[in-house]
Amino acid sequence: MAQSSRVTKKRASSSTSHSMRASPVAVESGGRGPRTESYSFFNLATAEFPSNWDEPGVKVRYEDSPLDLAIMAWFMRKIGMAIGAPPPGEVSYDAFIALCFLQMKGRDAVGMGDVTAGVIRSLVPPGGNAVFKALFPLNKFSCELNASITKLVFAWMVGPMEVEETSENDLGIEMASKVHIKKCRWLQESGCTAMCVNMCKCATQEVFTDDFGLPLTIRPNFEDKSCDFYFGLTPPPIENDEALLFGCNATCSTAAPNSEGVPCHKLRPYKGNIDGVTK
Repeated sequence: MAQSSRVTKKRASSSTSHSMRASPVAVESGGRGPRTESYSFFNLATAEFPSNWDEPGVKVRYEDSPLDLAIMAWFMRKIGMAIGAPPPGEVSYDAFIALCFLQMKGRDAVGMGDVTAGVIRSLVPPGGNAVFKALFPLNKFSCELNASITKLVFAWMVGPMEVEETSENDLGIEMASKVHIKKCRWLQESGCTAMCVNMCKCATQEVFTDDFGLPLTIRPNFEDKSCDFYFGLTPPPIENDEALLFGCNATCSTAAPNSEGVPCHKLRPYKGNIDGVTK
Protein backbone atom coordinates (compact mmCIF):
# COMPACT_ATOMS: atom_id res chain seq x y z
CA MET A 1 0.00 0.00 0.00
CA ALA A 2 1.38 3.43 -0.84
CA GLN A 3 1.93 5.98 1.89
CA SER A 4 -0.77 8.32 0.54
CA SER A 5 -3.41 5.61 0.57
CA ARG A 6 -2.45 4.59 4.11
CA VAL A 7 -2.77 8.16 5.34
CA THR A 8 -6.05 8.66 3.54
CA LYS A 9 -7.41 5.49 5.05
CA LYS A 10 -6.40 6.55 8.54
CA ARG A 11 -8.14 9.89 8.04
CA ALA A 12 -11.34 8.32 6.80
CA SER A 13 -14.45 8.96 8.84
CA SER A 14 -16.65 6.10 7.76
CA SER A 15 -15.77 3.65 10.50
CA THR A 16 -14.57 3.41 14.08
CA SER A 17 -12.22 1.01 15.84
CA HIS A 18 -13.99 0.68 19.15
CA SER A 19 -17.58 -0.15 19.97
CA MET A 20 -19.36 1.72 22.73
CA ARG A 21 -18.49 0.39 26.16
CA ALA A 22 -20.88 0.70 29.08
CA SER A 23 -19.59 2.15 32.34
CA PRO A 24 -20.75 1.26 35.84
CA VAL A 25 -21.09 4.96 36.63
CA ALA A 26 -23.03 5.83 33.48
CA VAL A 27 -26.70 6.75 33.56
CA GLU A 28 -28.18 5.49 30.32
CA SER A 29 -31.55 6.10 28.73
CA GLY A 30 -31.73 2.58 27.37
CA GLY A 31 -30.13 0.82 24.44
CA ARG A 32 -27.74 3.00 22.49
CA GLY A 33 -29.35 6.24 23.57
CA PRO A 34 -27.60 9.28 25.03
CA ARG A 35 -26.16 9.03 28.51
CA THR A 36 -24.39 11.07 31.17
CA GLU A 37 -21.30 9.65 32.84
CA SER A 38 -19.63 10.82 36.03
CA TYR A 39 -15.84 10.61 36.10
CA SER A 40 -12.56 12.05 37.42
CA PHE A 41 -11.87 12.74 41.12
CA PHE A 42 -14.80 11.68 43.32
CA ASN A 43 -16.91 11.41 40.13
CA LEU A 44 -17.54 15.16 40.34
CA ALA A 45 -17.11 15.85 36.61
CA THR A 46 -19.64 14.75 34.02
CA ALA A 47 -19.56 13.84 30.34
CA GLU A 48 -22.69 13.82 28.17
CA PHE A 49 -22.49 11.18 25.44
CA PRO A 50 -24.96 11.56 22.56
CA SER A 51 -26.31 8.34 21.11
CA ASN A 52 -23.81 8.45 18.24
CA TRP A 53 -20.86 9.69 20.31
CA ASP A 54 -18.40 7.20 18.83
CA GLU A 55 -18.83 8.53 15.30
CA PRO A 56 -16.21 10.90 13.88
CA GLY A 57 -17.16 14.56 14.23
CA VAL A 58 -19.66 13.96 17.04
CA LYS A 59 -18.64 15.66 20.26
CA VAL A 60 -18.99 14.60 23.86
CA ARG A 61 -19.96 17.49 26.15
CA TYR A 62 -18.09 17.96 29.43
CA GLU A 63 -18.81 19.69 32.72
CA ASP A 64 -15.64 20.27 34.74
CA SER A 65 -15.69 20.00 38.52
CA PRO A 66 -14.13 22.74 40.71
CA LEU A 67 -11.34 20.30 41.59
CA ASP A 68 -10.62 19.57 37.94
CA LEU A 69 -10.55 23.29 37.18
CA ALA A 70 -8.05 23.81 40.01
CA ILE A 71 -5.77 21.11 38.56
CA MET A 72 -6.24 22.59 35.11
CA ALA A 73 -5.19 26.02 36.39
CA TRP A 74 -2.09 24.56 38.02
CA PHE A 75 -1.12 22.72 34.84
CA MET A 76 -1.73 25.84 32.74
CA ARG A 77 0.57 27.83 34.99
CA LYS A 78 3.26 25.18 34.53
CA ILE A 79 2.94 25.37 30.73
CA GLY A 80 2.89 29.17 30.81
CA MET A 81 6.10 29.26 32.83
CA ALA A 82 7.76 26.81 30.42
CA ILE A 83 6.94 28.85 27.28
CA GLY A 84 7.10 32.33 28.79
CA ALA A 85 3.39 33.02 28.44
CA PRO A 86 1.49 35.31 30.84
CA PRO A 87 -0.86 33.74 33.41
CA PRO A 88 -4.20 32.81 31.83
CA GLY A 89 -6.97 35.36 32.13
CA GLU A 90 -9.48 32.59 32.73
CA VAL A 91 -9.41 28.93 33.63
CA SER A 92 -11.41 26.88 31.18
CA TYR A 93 -10.80 24.00 28.85
CA ASP A 94 -10.98 26.34 25.86
CA ALA A 95 -8.24 28.49 27.44
CA PHE A 96 -6.19 25.36 28.08
CA ILE A 97 -6.40 24.34 24.40
CA ALA A 98 -5.47 27.88 23.32
CA LEU A 99 -2.39 27.68 25.55
CA CYS A 100 -1.44 24.33 23.99
CA PHE A 101 -1.60 25.87 20.52
CA LEU A 102 0.64 28.66 21.82
CA GLN A 103 3.07 25.96 22.98
CA MET A 104 3.26 24.72 19.39
CA LYS A 105 4.00 28.13 17.92
CA GLY A 106 7.54 28.47 16.58
CA ARG A 107 8.58 24.96 17.67
CA ASP A 108 9.29 21.85 15.65
CA ALA A 109 8.01 18.39 16.60
CA VAL A 110 10.84 17.76 19.06
CA GLY A 111 10.53 21.19 20.64
CA MET A 112 6.80 20.77 21.21
CA GLY A 113 7.36 17.48 23.00
CA ASP A 114 10.28 18.81 25.01
CA VAL A 115 8.04 21.41 26.64
CA THR A 116 5.51 18.78 27.72
CA ALA A 117 8.20 16.41 28.93
CA GLY A 118 9.74 19.26 30.90
CA VAL A 119 6.41 20.09 32.52
CA ILE A 120 5.90 16.44 33.53
CA ARG A 121 9.43 16.25 34.93
CA SER A 122 8.84 19.43 36.93
CA LEU A 123 6.09 17.59 38.81
CA VAL A 124 8.61 15.01 40.09
CA PRO A 125 10.67 15.97 43.17
CA PRO A 126 14.48 15.58 43.10
CA GLY A 127 15.36 11.91 43.16
CA GLY A 128 11.79 10.98 42.26
CA ASN A 129 12.82 8.99 39.20
CA ALA A 130 15.00 6.64 41.26
CA VAL A 131 12.23 6.21 43.82
CA PHE A 132 9.72 5.44 41.06
CA LYS A 133 12.00 2.82 39.54
CA ALA A 134 12.50 1.19 42.94
CA LEU A 135 8.80 1.16 43.77
CA PHE A 136 7.53 0.24 40.31
CA PRO A 137 9.81 -2.23 38.51
CA LEU A 138 8.38 -3.85 35.39
CA ASN A 139 5.87 -6.34 36.79
CA LYS A 140 2.13 -6.92 36.82
CA PHE A 141 1.53 -4.92 39.99
CA SER A 142 3.36 -1.84 38.69
CA CYS A 143 1.60 -1.86 35.33
CA GLU A 144 -1.86 -2.38 36.77
CA LEU A 145 -1.40 0.24 39.48
CA ASN A 146 -0.17 2.88 37.05
CA ALA A 147 -3.07 2.11 34.73
CA SER A 148 -5.52 2.63 37.60
CA ILE A 149 -3.80 5.88 38.63
CA THR A 150 -3.88 7.19 35.06
CA LYS A 151 -7.62 6.55 34.83
CA LEU A 152 -8.16 8.94 37.73
CA VAL A 153 -5.37 11.51 37.58
CA PHE A 154 -5.54 12.44 33.89
CA ALA A 155 -9.30 12.28 33.40
CA TRP A 156 -9.58 16.08 33.67
CA MET A 157 -7.52 16.35 30.47
CA VAL A 158 -8.81 13.53 28.26
CA GLY A 159 -12.23 12.57 29.64
CA PRO A 160 -13.65 9.23 30.87
CA MET A 161 -11.38 6.19 30.70
CA GLU A 162 -11.56 2.54 31.64
CA VAL A 163 -8.94 -0.06 32.49
CA GLU A 164 -8.97 -3.22 30.39
CA GLU A 165 -7.24 -6.57 30.37
CA THR A 166 -4.58 -7.15 27.73
CA SER A 167 -1.65 -9.43 26.95
CA GLU A 168 0.09 -6.76 24.86
CA ASN A 169 3.05 -6.11 27.14
CA ASP A 170 6.70 -7.03 27.47
CA LEU A 171 5.86 -9.65 30.08
CA GLY A 172 3.56 -11.55 27.74
CA ILE A 173 0.92 -12.10 30.40
CA GLU A 174 -2.72 -11.12 30.77
CA MET A 175 -3.13 -8.12 33.06
CA ALA A 176 -5.26 -5.01 33.54
CA SER A 177 -2.62 -2.64 32.16
CA LYS A 178 -4.46 -1.06 29.22
CA VAL A 179 -6.21 2.28 29.70
CA HIS A 180 -8.85 2.99 27.08
CA ILE A 181 -9.83 6.63 26.55
CA LYS A 182 -13.31 6.53 25.11
CA LYS A 183 -13.05 9.80 23.17
CA CYS A 184 -10.05 11.96 23.96
CA ARG A 185 -11.25 15.40 24.95
CA TRP A 186 -7.89 16.98 24.10
CA LEU A 187 -7.96 15.60 20.56
CA GLN A 188 -11.67 16.33 20.17
CA GLU A 189 -11.33 19.99 21.13
CA SER A 190 -8.01 20.71 19.41
CA GLY A 191 -8.54 18.58 16.32
CA CYS A 192 -4.76 18.64 15.97
CA THR A 193 -2.79 15.58 14.95
CA ALA A 194 0.57 17.17 15.84
CA MET A 195 -0.60 18.23 19.30
CA CYS A 196 -1.65 14.65 20.02
CA VAL A 197 1.48 12.97 18.66
CA ASN A 198 4.18 15.46 19.62
CA MET A 199 2.90 16.87 22.90
CA CYS A 200 1.11 13.88 24.40
CA LYS A 201 2.14 10.56 22.86
CA CYS A 202 5.86 11.17 22.33
CA ALA A 203 6.47 13.18 25.50
CA THR A 204 4.54 10.86 27.83
CA GLN A 205 6.09 7.71 26.36
CA GLU A 206 9.55 9.24 26.75
CA VAL A 207 9.13 10.20 30.39
CA PHE A 208 7.63 6.88 31.50
CA THR A 209 9.91 4.65 29.42
CA ASP A 210 13.21 6.53 29.76
CA ASP A 211 12.91 8.46 33.03
CA PHE A 212 10.71 6.17 35.11
CA GLY A 213 11.84 2.87 33.60
CA LEU A 214 8.25 1.69 33.07
CA PRO A 215 7.59 1.09 29.36
CA LEU A 216 4.51 2.81 27.96
CA THR A 217 3.05 2.71 24.47
CA ILE A 218 0.28 5.13 23.47
CA ARG A 219 -1.87 4.42 20.41
CA PRO A 220 -4.25 7.21 19.37
CA ASN A 221 -7.07 6.50 16.96
CA PHE A 222 -7.55 9.55 14.76
CA GLU A 223 -10.74 8.20 13.22
CA ASP A 224 -12.91 8.03 16.33
CA LYS A 225 -10.57 10.01 18.66
CA SER A 226 -10.24 7.17 21.15
CA CYS A 227 -6.83 6.24 22.52
CA ASP A 228 -5.15 3.35 24.34
CA PHE A 229 -2.31 3.42 26.86
CA TYR A 230 -0.38 0.14 27.24
CA PHE A 231 1.67 0.11 30.42
CA GLY A 232 4.51 -2.40 30.30
CA LEU A 233 4.79 -2.33 26.50
CA THR A 234 7.98 -0.83 25.04
CA PRO A 235 7.15 1.64 22.25
CA PRO A 236 8.86 1.45 18.86
CA PRO A 237 11.43 4.12 18.01
CA ILE A 238 9.35 7.20 17.35
CA GLU A 239 10.71 7.62 13.82
CA ASN A 240 9.27 4.16 13.03
CA ASP A 241 5.89 4.78 14.67
CA GLU A 242 2.95 4.72 12.27
CA ALA A 243 1.37 7.63 14.16
CA LEU A 244 3.70 9.77 12.04
CA LEU A 245 1.70 8.81 8.94
CA PHE A 246 -1.51 10.51 10.02
CA GLY A 247 -2.61 13.60 8.13
CA CYS A 248 -3.94 16.92 9.33
CA ASN A 249 -7.46 16.99 10.73
CA ALA A 250 -9.73 19.18 8.64
CA THR A 251 -11.02 20.88 11.80
CA CYS A 252 -7.55 21.89 13.03
CA SER A 253 -6.84 25.63 12.95
CA THR A 254 -3.22 24.93 11.92
CA ALA A 255 -3.99 22.36 9.20
CA ALA A 256 -1.98 22.75 6.01
CA PRO A 257 -4.01 23.53 2.86
CA ASN A 258 -4.32 20.79 0.28
CA SER A 259 -2.85 18.23 2.69
CA GLU A 260 -5.10 15.31 1.78
CA GLY A 261 -3.15 12.05 1.59
CA VAL A 262 0.06 13.29 3.23
CA PRO A 263 1.26 13.21 6.85
CA CYS A 264 0.67 16.23 9.06
CA HIS A 265 3.26 18.90 8.29
CA LYS A 266 4.09 19.35 11.99
CA LEU A 267 5.18 15.72 12.53
CA ARG A 268 8.75 14.49 12.21
CA PRO A 269 9.51 12.37 9.10
CA TYR A 270 8.50 8.71 9.19
CA LYS A 271 11.43 6.35 8.62
CA GLY A 272 9.74 2.99 9.10
CA ASN A 273 8.56 0.42 6.60
CA ILE A 274 5.47 0.55 4.43
CA ASP A 275 4.76 -2.81 2.80
CA GLY A 276 8.37 -3.84 3.32
CA VAL A 277 9.82 -0.64 1.86
CA THR A 278 11.91 1.57 4.14
CA LYS A 279 11.05 5.26 3.81
